[in-house]
Amino acid sequence: MTSEADIMRASDMITRVFKNISPDDVQNSTQLTNSWRTTVESISRNGPKLAAHSHIVDLKNGILLVEADHSGWIQLLQLHQKYILTGLRRLNKNITIESLAFRLAGSNAALADAAPVDIEKEKNWLQKKFDDEEEALKKAGFNKNSQNSAKLPQELQNLFDKFKSEMLTNQS
Repeated sequence: MTSEADIMRASDMITRVFKNISPDDVQNSTQLTNSWRTTVESISRNGPKLAAHSHIVDLKNGILLVEADHSGWIQLLQLHQKYILTGLRRLNKNITIESLAFRLAGSNAALADAAPVDIEKEKNWLQKKFDDEEEALKKAGFNKNSQNSAKLPQELQNLFDKFKSEMLTNQS
């Protein structure tokens, strides 16, 4: 037999369920959802259809996860990704959105709970990898300054130097 002590009021259940959700989070979520629709609908030609076939699923560490009901819609959203990011950032100054990720409806893809990337740490790690690779090449006889060493053709060496520079520049 159930006693009155075992019965919980509906209002108490609702309070328990929603006690960890702040009003600011609800407001930010609503604002982001509305700005998604506004921004995507403003894309010329297919905007309203893109908005109707896509929606926001999650936002973690500056990555906005968007779900679409067909891979074709995802491709179109990716085509307009820069435009969408610019619009979302303008309409949501208090929310950090660095990039978009997409998933097909029905998949279980989710954003990881990983910590945000420390760009300076990544850049230093990448520079160390390049230095280690150059040292290994020198030991193998590929020293740029040695006349007797096996040399890469200048065009290929320039290409490698350009890749290295671009990779280090894109990390900052």
